[in-house]
Amino acid sequence: MTAKKAILKALSERQNGTAPSAPIRPSTLPGFREAPEKYQQTINLLLKERLIEGVKDAEGRMAISLNSHRARDVQKVLRPLWAHPAVLGLIGLSAVAAGLSLFI
Repeated sequence: MTAKKAILKALSERQNGTAPSAPIRPSTLPGFREAPEKYQQTINLLLKERLIEGVKDAEGRMAISLNSHRARDVQKVLRPLWAHPAVLGLIGLSAVAAGLSLFI
């Protein structure tokens, strides 16, 4: 899983969990400790794309949460490969071609 998907998935699970509005520190994300530079670059990219929001927590450190206005875009990033419209269209065309080959 890419760092982008890992971050968005962790934030999405947190939002759907017990404390939906509470932002979390990036250092608590799974995988952050193994590759902090990569995750920090990805967080900066997500902030730039406005998929996540950055705020200061009670201690004055940066915390992040999902941008509720971009929830549909976040779900598009998190959807599995087989749910992508192009893949579904390819499956549909394959089914039509297989059905036509039965009649010919």
